[in-house]
Amino acid sequence: MSYHIIHILNHASRLSVDRGCLVCDIPDKPQRRVPLEDILAVIVAAKGVSFSAECLAALLRHNSVVLHCDHNYKPIGKTVGLHRVVHNELLDRQIFQDIFFLRQMWDEIILAKVKNQAFILDHISAEHKLWGYIKSGNLDEGNAARHYWKFYFKKFGRSSPGVRVTKGAGDAVNGMLNYGYAVIATICNRLLLAHGFNPAVGIYHKYRFRSDPLVYDIMEPLRPFCDFMLLRFRQANPRSKIDEWVKFAAKDIIFSKVNAFGSKNISFNLAIDRYITSFSNCFRSKTLNNLYIPSLKDTNFSHEK
Repeated sequence: MSYHIIHILNHASRLSVDRGCLVCDIPDKPQRRVPLEDILAVIVAAKGVSFSAECLAALLRHNSVVLHCDHNYKPIGKTVGLHRVVHNELLDRQIFQDIFFLRQMWDEIILAKVKNQAFILDHISAEHKLWGYIKSGNLDEGNAARHYWKFYFKKFGRSSPGVRVTKGAGDAVNGMLNYGYAVIATICNRLLLAHGFNPAVGIYHKYRFRSDPLVYDIMEPLRPFCDFMLLRFRQANPRSKIDEWVKFAAKDIIFSKVNAFGSKNISFNLAIDRYITSFSNCFRSKTLNNLYIPSLKDTNFSHEK
């Protein structure tokens, strides 16, 4: 079964095939090889990347997707085999999914989000009520969010905006949160496309012009990770301007290590991939038995290689 998603992040990389493997030649770096039959998708997010015609044909022949990104790493198109254009089983499942199943999926996503928010408030020793909201069994996302932001923003002192602003934020804290969320949204968008989803078909959020509701759905439990990273930056650099986090945000989001499976640390980027892979499997099996959502519980962030 194809399962590897290959990210091409080095400029001027050249892709070719040799003896059943995808070969990536990167300037001044060792050559890398991956069996073609193991590749789910190749995400091209660098400049000057070249393919041989034989390479592209081989990828499509092995049912892989080639996803193309612009200079901001945002997906702008994909190359797929004819069978994916004519018939896409996963898209059918998205469109014709059972409403009860979608509601169950959304409840699990929101529960995971509020749990991650509760872990953050525990971290800052706030006397909050989120665990009580969770135990009540009737979780109201809006009330939970208002309660969460009230305590979260207090930790930024004079820089605190007091309220969450999603668009046109004039303060640095909301501006940095919006920036971090945009980076995570781009990662989710790429991975959803690579797994065969249409980001315009959400499970809860509704489509609006030039929007990707499935991206907004899937990233809800991931937002607290960004909140935690920004808060950690403030605690480690109390005298720095909060908007200086922009220099470290991408590194934090991509390379932080998450203790996701007991003693095993994986990158946050890989944890998102595991999350979306499990999400895809749930759609195919029509059950939530194997849904994995990254959790902040007992997670130590570091930049270990």
